[in-house]
Amino acid sequence: MTSVLFKICFRLSLRHPLRTALMTIGIAIGVAGVIAIDISKTSITKSFELSTSALTSRSTHQIVGSNFTIPQHLFTQLRTQLGIKASAPVITRHVKTDQLGNKTFTLMGIDPFSEIYFRSFETIKGTNSRPMDLSSGRPGVLISRRNARQFNVKLNRPIYLRFGNKEIKAIVAGFIDTGDVNSRNPADGVILTDIATAQELLELGDNITRIDLLLHKDDIDKVRQILPKGVFLVETNKQNQVVRGLSRSFETSLTAFSMLALFMGIFLIYNTVSFSVARRRHINGTLKALGASGRQIFLMVILEVFLFSLIGSILGALLGVGFGKGAVNAVCSTVSDMYFVLTVSQAHISSMTILKGVLAGITASFLASIFPALKASRAIPITLMQRSASERAIQNKIPVFMFTGLLLISCAVMIFKVVALPPAYDFIGVFILFLGSSFLAPGLVLLISWASSGLVKKYGKVLFKMAARNIVRSLSRTSVLIASLMVVVSVFIGIEIMTKSFRASIETWVDGHIGADIHVSSTDELDRRLDFDLLDQIHKLPQVKDLSAYNIHRIYSVVAGEVHIFSYIKDLSEKQWTWTAQRPDKMEPFLEQGWILVSEIFARKHSFNPENGNHVTLETIQGPVRFKVVGVFRDFFMGGGRAVVSRNVMKKYWGLDDITSIQVFLNSTDEIEPTIHMIKKMIPETKMVKVVSGLSIKQSILSVFDKTFVITTALQILTAIVAFTGILNSVMALLIERKKELGILRACGAKSDQVRRLMIMECGINGFVSGVLALPLGVFLAWVLIDIINQRSFGWSYDMVLSMGILLQALLLSVGAAVIAGIIPAFQAGKTNISRALHME
Repeated sequence: MTSVLFKICFRLSLRHPLRTALMTIGIAIGVAGVIAIDISKTSITKSFELSTSALTSRSTHQIVGSNFTIPQHLFTQLRTQLGIKASAPVITRHVKTDQLGNKTFTLMGIDPFSEIYFRSFETIKGTNSRPMDLSSGRPGVLISRRNARQFNVKLNRPIYLRFGNKEIKAIVAGFIDTGDVNSRNPADGVILTDIATAQELLELGDNITRIDLLLHKDDIDKVRQILPKGVFLVETNKQNQVVRGLSRSFETSLTAFSMLALFMGIFLIYNTVSFSVARRRHINGTLKALGASGRQIFLMVILEVFLFSLIGSILGALLGVGFGKGAVNAVCSTVSDMYFVLTVSQAHISSMTILKGVLAGITASFLASIFPALKASRAIPITLMQRSASERAIQNKIPVFMFTGLLLISCAVMIFKVVALPPAYDFIGVFILFLGSSFLAPGLVLLISWASSGLVKKYGKVLFKMAARNIVRSLSRTSVLIASLMVVVSVFIGIEIMTKSFRASIETWVDGHIGADIHVSSTDELDRRLDFDLLDQIHKLPQVKDLSAYNIHRIYSVVAGEVHIFSYIKDLSEKQWTWTAQRPDKMEPFLEQGWILVSEIFARKHSFNPENGNHVTLETIQGPVRFKVVGVFRDFFMGGGRAVVSRNVMKKYWGLDDITSIQVFLNSTDEIEPTIHMIKKMIPETKMVKVVSGLSIKQSILSVFDKTFVITTALQILTAIVAFTGILNSVMALLIERKKELGILRACGAKSDQVRRLMIMECGINGFVSGVLALPLGVFLAWVLIDIINQRSFGWSYDMVLSMGILLQALLLSVGAAVIAGIIPAFQAGKTNISRALHME
């Protein structure tokens, strides 16, 4: 019997390809989102492993300096004094070269004789000279054979290495054998040379970047005892995790967006399955009257959904792989811009990713189909053929729905405010919030109907009054439509408010911290110092109102990896700090006493909490030093964070007393371009100094922001698609259930045009009610994204910016989607055949 029922069900599905296609597409969209984003996440992880494995390889520990350089004689001391043979000096620096596609590579200087313990680079045999022979006077480098073939780079040909604005000629002296030419390899992100060549190219003198070590427990204390001040022994694994942890927040947000896409897909599937059940109300009633059991009806619906969910999941997997490949470059570029440089990027597609996506689609479809299937299986035959039974049932259950909805929303608020879940699990609260809001929808629709009944009676025309009453009369169907559209529009509102608020905060931050008319900064990666005479010359220009000068340098932190420190000669952005913790009345006295200011990211990485003490430890050239923190400021640089110190502290603890940047404030913005031209004339051609307007810096920062949030735009487009298709399903189901009612209207003299207008009005009212209900839900979701998830994931804060434009746009989206989706069903309603509609079984 069950097989016969399934055949009947399957034939009916094939007779209605549009409905079947909508359900399949809904599943495919959700699965494609999950797989594409999972491919992006997996690719980031794999790219990180490939980018670091060639650099760190088998080392257990590393010796690093507070300013990322250490004297080379320390390596000799380890070998001769301690007898540690498993040690190797290393120099690393990110470079680019046009001859290899303008990609980012790690220029890596090594000692070939020490590398036997760590890396196994093999050069292609048959070259006429040693790969790193400098006897010709030209720096020799090695590149991977795969890159050489891909970009047609020949042996003994020059390539030009570029870091900052500096470009150096190097000769390709050999190739690194990476095995399979068609597969990615850690060496693909490396340009290899020897220590002496790297020191020459990077003008490091007798310094190196670090020393790699393979240490036993007994050797660790011995090594630490010989290290001078400002040099530290760190575990390689822990150091890699510090760097890797920087992008995990970004990956968490990717996961969240994929889950939101799948969650909206569940609503789409639910609407489609409900449409299918509504379409077969009479058939299901007939089958039950002929002896089919509730269990068989349930299985019939579930099996049908399972079949098409499988098809949709497979289609979604194919789409997801395509989308994922396209997204990897954008995502890896964002990670390189904001977190750490990925020298090897590739789309990593695993069978587990595909399986995860397919299972997610099938599971979501099953969950979405349970309630409609149970509804079809539990009803008695006569109620399956009478729509009024569904309306009476939902009217009776509204108190239960309201109580359940309020309970779920309370649980969601508890999760956000009380339970400290990891960032990835915060979205459990979001899903509970959506579910609770959906349960509230029927009761809220009745409440809005009651509150507006007076105005409708007084000012509404006949068709509008009928449309408004029909919303309540068909509550079993309209409440589902309104709930699903409410959730979809609230996602649009939440994401829009979050991105607009973030952008507004970044603009405020840029105006405050990079608010000068002109910026002068060194682009020399080897020597960032600016001439103090240049500062005096610029200050003498008549159009210059004031100057602000500072230096910024990278320092090493055991806790956070790379940290940037600032020291100002004069800080004209002092009043623009946005404080998030202790706020001093005057900053300078504290700085002069040796206190420091830190960014939110820095405070989070160092677990700084003013309530538990106001100290943090930083690595300096004098060793680890505890500093008092006078305040925490809002900042949107990623990495290990930033700190502001006085000039005396910078000189005492890091040996730096230079300036690297000058901010120029003019009397009039009309003088920006002429002043830039005049400043450029003051700079010798041999110096690499960038002179740009503050506006261009602001635009470049905002372009990185826009690129980072491309995925939110994609999710909003998906939101519009889900909204449209979900409403179309619901309105089509309503049309089927109300054929007899529409036939009576036509028989009583209603014209086809009037029936069409009635249906479109109902869709418009449904869209308006959904939009109104979505407004508070969307604002609450924005608060969750900004103050809960963002804080826990990234560690920075920004203010929510509520705009009437966003709310109005969301309301128009809701109404517009509902009206457009109702056009086709409305025209079908206008063509209702009176005799068939009034035909009685």
